[in-house]
Amino acid sequence: MGEAHKVSNAAKSKKYCSVPEDLKSDCSNKIINAHTVSKSSSLLEIADSTNHVLGLRISLSNIQKGNGTLLPEKIGINQASTFKGFCAEHDKRLFSCIEDQPFSAESEQLFALAYRALCKEIYAKGSNEDIVGLIKESDKGKDMFEQLFTQDFASAYGLGVDTAIKELAVLKNKFDSHLLGNEESELCHFVIESDTPCPVAVSSILCPDVDFEGNAIQDLSNLEVVPECVIFNSFSSDGKGYVVFSWLKESNVIESFIETLPVEFDLLKNALLRFFFSVSENIYISPEWWDDLTEQQRKSLTDRVMIGVNPFEEKSDSYLCDDNIKYGGWEISSVQRQDL
Repeated sequence: MGEAHKVSNAAKSKKYCSVPEDLKSDCSNKIINAHTVSKSSSLLEIADSTNHVLGLRISLSNIQKGNGTLLPEKIGINQASTFKGFCAEHDKRLFSCIEDQPFSAESEQLFALAYRALCKEIYAKGSNEDIVGLIKESDKGKDMFEQLFTQDFASAYGLGVDTAIKELAVLKNKFDSHLLGNEESELCHFVIESDTPCPVAVSSILCPDVDFEGNAIQDLSNLEVVPECVIFNSFSSDGKGYVVFSWLKESNVIESFIETLPVEFDLLKNALLRFFFSVSENIYISPEWWDDLTEQQRKSLTDRVMIGVNPFEEKSDSYLCDDNIKYGGWEISSVQRQDL
């Protein structure tokens, strides 16, 4: 357990700036705790009176403490959603359009949201590489069968991590070319707006295996095929709430995935909340909203947090489908599609 904590903490302490090599000469010497979700607007909007939100601290000890479930716990907004993936200069230059200006769904803002989430995912996947070595070493003192099983599992896990890193690198190259003005990546965006802040803030990326109707849309176990990814952000700005899905225009799988989102706003709200808790670790929750949920609602969402955590537990194709649990405290007012 101690070794696991040591490796995990070391992985999270890595520091570098995620900009392409052509911009490295402009880097400042200071690598900062870059927020993937805006502190000044999103996190402050949903924080309690002590400037804390609820979030997930991913660790074996926390899962044990929750009797096999990872429970949201209070995190100060200065620490929430941060990673050491940008220098101070480039964090300011690239993301001031969403940090210092009200959100208006302009192309620069939409690109910045997607780029930051992508860089965070690459940072997280890089940290997973260190876990592979720990798994390989965990067979010490065990019998031959357990050693063989552990090494096979470590090999499969390592192959998955390595493949994901390579696939994300290809996607980032496209975004970097856009950033440098060398190539205009054609991006599609689906923007959902509410008149009040969304009680859940998220910034993440996903290669979906099923859609919102339970249809299998791509086989993630087939490493011969590069899966298509969707980037999604949920945040607040100027007193309003927004959810933005972003994807490459050539991604037909993601196009069909987005088309299965419910059209009716109340159903859409519930579908988004199910989605956030089912697929993202980088999620931050309004303590007030959470406290107002019923015990059944909270249990449903915390159960969703554990979907896919156990690699030996089969995941249902229907995990994004309507489960007839409805949530209040947030109402969607409009949706719009943007292709840039």
